[in-house]
Amino acid sequence: MELENKTAIITGGNSGLGREIVKELKKKNCKVIVVGRTESDLTCDLRKYEEIKALGNKIDKVDILINCAGIIAYQPLEKHDPQNIADVINTNLLGTIYMTQMVLPKMIAQNSGTILNVSSTSGLMTGGHSGESVYMASKYGVSGFTEGLKKEMETDKRNIKVVGFYPGGMNTKFFSKSGEDKDTSSFMDPSEVAKIIVFLLERPDSINIDHIVVNRNKNIAG
Repeated sequence: MELENKTAIITGGNSGLGREIVKELKKKNCKVIVVGRTESDLTCDLRKYEEIKALGNKIDKVDILINCAGIIAYQPLEKHDPQNIADVINTNLLGTIYMTQMVLPKMIAQNSGTILNVSSTSGLMTGGHSGESVYMASKYGVSGFTEGLKKEMETDKRNIKVVGFYPGGMNTKFFSKSGEDKDTSSFMDPSEVAKIIVFLLERPDSINIDHIVVNRNKNIAG
């Protein structure tokens, strides 16, 4: 896809990986719309369906949707606060589903588009860590949703790509925002991960890339 003058919506685009994706897309002269609760082009609480539905009335054309917003909360399940559970599931999983549902009719009408869902290696059978059960559940949901939507587009012969992206740990404030004291200095540079996403978006329409796992090389990590 030629990215110049294309319109991309990025959730979670005001921090971490999302912010780096925004930077890379702007270098390609892509029109970027950041959706989030703060410091965003369009303010929207991804946990609330009605806000996302209203957002659709402000957007005409969408070529790319990157569902990148996500939160984590580390707790043994028996100690998990019910509100934290709801926030993680509603933001990571329902927010992804609702945003996709909002833009999909616009992409169907133009018979083109790319939806890239940022899941996590914690959303794979081989991934995840202790204390992440709720987060893992949300990301497993994103993985399943991505695969199901891909099959829908194939069955209906829609020219809409659906990509699952599964990054490992990155050197961002993602963990510290949850209160987790974790040294991420040897984790992946989010700017490098963002470049991989832009590379995927730039592939021609004749090429489908369905699921990409990106992780750090632990053999050379400091």
